[in-house]
Amino acid sequence: RISCIGQWQGKTVFAKFFIAPKRAEIHWHKEQKGFQLLTEKKILSPKVLHEGKHKQDEIYFILYEFLGNATDLKPAWENSAEPEQQLLLKQLINTVAEHHKQNLIQQDLHLNNFLISNKQLYTLDGADITKVDGNDQQIAFNNLALLFAQFYPSNDHNIKAALKDYCKLRHWQFSKSILSQVKSATLEIREKRKLDRLSKTKRSCSLFFYQQTWDQQTICARKYRSTEMQAFLDAPDSYIKQTSLLKDGNTCTVAIVTIDNIEMVVKRYNIKNWQHAFSRAFRCSRAIDSWVSAHLLQFYGIPTPEPVAVIEKRWGPLRKEAYFVTKLIAGETGDLYFNSDKNSLEEKKAIAESTVKLLKSIHALNISHGDLKITNIMISDSDPVIIDLDSMKEHKVVNSFEKAFNKDKQRFLQNWQGLNIQEIFKSHTF
Repeated sequence: RISCIGQWQGKTVFAKFFIAPKRAEIHWHKEQKGFQLLTEKKILSPKVLHEGKHKQDEIYFILYEFLGNATDLKPAWENSAEPEQQLLLKQLINTVAEHHKQNLIQQDLHLNNFLISNKQLYTLDGADITKVDGNDQQIAFNNLALLFAQFYPSNDHNIKAALKDYCKLRHWQFSKSILSQVKSATLEIREKRKLDRLSKTKRSCSLFFYQQTWDQQTICARKYRSTEMQAFLDAPDSYIKQTSLLKDGNTCTVAIVTIDNIEMVVKRYNIKNWQHAFSRAFRCSRAIDSWVSAHLLQFYGIPTPEPVAVIEKRWGPLRKEAYFVTKLIAGETGDLYFNSDKNSLEEKKAIAESTVKLLKSIHALNISHGDLKITNIMISDSDPVIIDLDSMKEHKVVNSFEKAFNKDKQRFLQNWQGLNIQEIFKSHTF
């Protein structure tokens, strides 16, 4: 499918072209049917202006009215402060409740399937609109759980109020058992989404490009793939040699490189000797561990530098050096920030509170960092950002997590011994 903006009969339109071989007509019919249902039920959605099939090719199309000053709901949510988010959530719950009242559900219910234009919320993606019994509470609450699972866990405190609003709109009785049911379903759906997202990080898909040869395995975010990026992926050491190093140790080398005018951080995991080479040859590289952990944090909305690519040098199945690439973020490490006279005591206290809040949010997800030095927390745009993820682990067993959590906590508290920032963190423990 191709989506684009164009001109038709002197009007600006939003066009969808269905091009999948042998399935274009099926997808086109599903989109048609969904928007027909939305129109029949008077649910606000972009108006269909024209539709049909190309005369010569097996290409089907639908032209929609172009909505000016429109924004996808997802970026609108992410760029709004809490009061505005509460209003957006109410508007979204009203729209979903209207779907259900009209015996419709959106099976792929996520924020990018809604558009805000002139303060009105439009429903998109007709292909996933289907008829249901909207009075079936199980169907309705499962659909709501699917919606809530699209938000980060930090937004789960909104579920209770949103569910109360929904029940009020449906004239249904709200109860603790309903809340428990929806929260449980939300966690289950989010877990499935997480596993699906992480599985994609190690194969080619719409988000990532995967390459494997006898001597190298490479995964790169498609948005950064280019001729210059490919040149870097093929010979990362040649780029590293041309720049000044941030770190040049036995276990790792860290450098800043510029690719397509974007500054990126490359961390190369070195092989120290033949014993080290043997021990690493059969294990997943720390670069891959960092790559997956970065995407895990991104899925949960935990701030970390954006992962760009990962490279494993290999000899067949045996692993050698590995490279993890992220976008460079502006800022300084926590030790420099908290010991700097440029930052006021009040600013340091605010950052200390944010740092502990960040760590609590990670640990609430049963994730341990594994090396919680203050240098592994960056302060960027007055916010803490977690880095150095090669020892990070998501725990399935409570005892395992508790041991790792205590280790994280002890390592974190060691940061302040003998430093003038100890008092700043004294009232913020986790």
